[in-house]
Parts: sequence; structure tokens; C-alpha cells
Amino acid sequence: MPVLTAEQASAAVDQRRADMVGRLEAAGRAQEQLAQLRVHARSTQTDIDAVVSGRGTLLELSLGEEAVRLRPQALAAEIVATVQRACARAGAETMQLLAPLVPADVDLAGVVLDPALAGEQPHRAVQDHSDEPDEPESWLRPADGGRPR
Repeated sequence: MPVLTAEQASAAVDQRRADMVGRLEAAGRAQEQLAQLRVHARSTQTDIDAVVSGRGTLLELSLGEEAVRLRPQALAAEIVATVQRACARAGAETMQLLAPLVPADVDLAGVVLDPALAGEQPHRAVQDHSDEPDEPESWLRPADGGRPR
């Protein structure tokens, strides 16, 4: 290992300090951009709009007249799909903002993206209860369907 002169060592320290300050400033800018990030998605099936933050927090949800005419299960499934699309896009934009700040050997997608949203494929989060009776079972009602005692 070569021996550095005092001037060379001082220059190396100054260079490293300048690099570190530059990285911290870039991280600060990225943090501000992430705080401001808003991602919009519109349903592919009806008039549902969702806005999420860079972290995927649902900030706004609007349902148009066409959407509110859907059956509850269909409406819920379409809301979930639309919000998941917005979250997947927010994850992609977050990765673009953070990529210059993260070492190349770090799996940024594994840190930022929700595996359930990979490929923007919504998972089935809504149960379909269309085959169930309109009135739920009750422990107050006798099994023979008579009136409670």
C-alpha cells in the first residue's frame, strides 16, 4: 500500500467528505420527492379512480355513478384492482427515485415492491358471497327456522 503525503491524505478526505455530502443531499431530495409523490390509477372496467402516496397509502378514492351501480362484490373487486394498480405504479416510481442512491447489489424491488402487486396482478381479496342467503345464520334463531324463544 503506497504511503500518502499529508496533502494527498487531506485531499482524499476532502473528496470523500464531498462525496458523502453529495449523497446526503441527493437522499434528502429523494425523500422530499417521495413525500410529494402521488400516483393515480383509473379502473379499466368502470369509473373508479384511486390516488396513492409513494408508500402506497390510499389518499383518494372516487366512485362514479356507473361504479355505484355495480353489485357489492364486483365493486369491491374493482376498487381493490384499481388501488393495487396505483400501488404497483407507486412502487415503480419509488424504485426509480431510489435506484441512484442504492448500491447495485441491493435488491431494491424486493425492498420496495409488495410481492402481491408484482406485475400489477391484483389478488382476490374480496370474498364472493353471492351464493349465501341474504340473512346470516343466527344463534338466536332455532335451527328449524322458527321464531326465537
